Amino acid sequence: MADTQRITVGIPAYKAQNTILRTLCSIALQNIVEDLDVVICNDADGIGYQKYIDMFSPYMSIKEITLDKNVGPGSARQAILDSCENPLITFIDADDTFSGGFALKTLRMQLLAEPYNACCWGNFLEEQIDPKSGMCNYLMHPPGVWMFGELFKREFLTKYNIRFLDGSRSNEDSGFNMKCRLCSNQFEQIKQIQDIIYYWHWKENSITRFDNANYSYNRSFQGITRNWIDAIKHSEKQCPFNGQILQQKVMCMINLYEYWIETIARDNRYEKQNWNCCRRFYAEVYREIKDKINDEIFSQIYNDVMRNCYMGNKLDRIIPVIGIKEFMDKLEKEYDPKETEFDMTDDTYPYESNKALDEKFKKEGLEEKFKSETTSKKKSN
Repeated sequence: MADTQRITVGIPAYKAQNTILRTLCSIALQNIVEDLDVVICNDADGIGYQKYIDMFSPYMSIKEITLDKNVGPGSARQAILDSCENPLITFIDADDTFSGGFALKTLRMQLLAEPYNACCWGNFLEEQIDPKSGMCNYLMHPPGVWMFGELFKREFLTKYNIRFLDGSRSNEDSGFNMKCRLCSNQFEQIKQIQDIIYYWHWKENSITRFDNANYSYNRSFQGITRNWIDAIKHSEKQCPFNGQILQQKVMCMINLYEYWIETIARDNRYEKQNWNCCRRFYAEVYREIKDKINDEIFSQIYNDVMRNCYMGNKLDRIIPVIGIKEFMDKLEKEYDPKETEFDMTDDTYPYESNKALDEKFKKEGLEEKFKSETTSKKKSN
């Protein structure tokens, strides 16, 4: 296959030695494996993946790059992007798998079917396990959620300088996807397909599930606010005449309203810090366009957002403590043009789940085990 169709498969990895084998196996069985270049980004886990490089190098192109310090999955993905030159790129987490041997072929075939396609996004399945009963359930997510099951043209990312928000460890994928959406146009489109491309496997101590899903109403809120602000400002610079950006600002503001209602109902410890996230978005993004949005357009977007939230059970058994008009009035009342710092949680330091993983490796002797396996392999060679 010509180099113009080669795919880089990027894997950000931090102490994923227990799970990355299944990920690599799912890549190795791709029927276009000869067109793939796998790049594992070791996010400074102190162990490395040489064992797996040696294991799979006879069957596919694979290498490891190692970061000097732990930076999180977004910056690790960016390091992969910066280290390779292939025209096509996709990402997979180090504990997940592609849906089958034709997953990447399907993405590439659909992406290259028309010259105006800039990205191709497919569906993915989320594995859910009830900790009490052990029963499994599989939830299908549509295209464009997180980074799962997506293929990008490098020339599109380069043209619009689409990068992951530096330092962010939460919802950096949402910001990246939003930049792609807002920079797309009739000549550079995002193709969404209904094929299931990717499996998101259950992992008890994952970032999103650790500590009874504390992430959802703590650092996720801050991360999504930072990334949405960054994505909108970036897109305004790249595509200043895109009318979709105005609508996106309204949509994000209403989504933050819904998310804040959830916070109060489900984990009100974070009510104040998440309110400050809403205040920051209002001050930096929304306030300048509030008089440009008429009631009819605002109501339509509000109804669409809230209907989707209710249909997705996000607001199940929740009665909003404040209406949208009261919410917006409160934001305006508290607006201070001199205020530049907002008291929000910080999503730039390593996750608590990282610490839990460190403890697990230490307690079970896994770090020494994997290090010794790597050492033994080097000696035998």
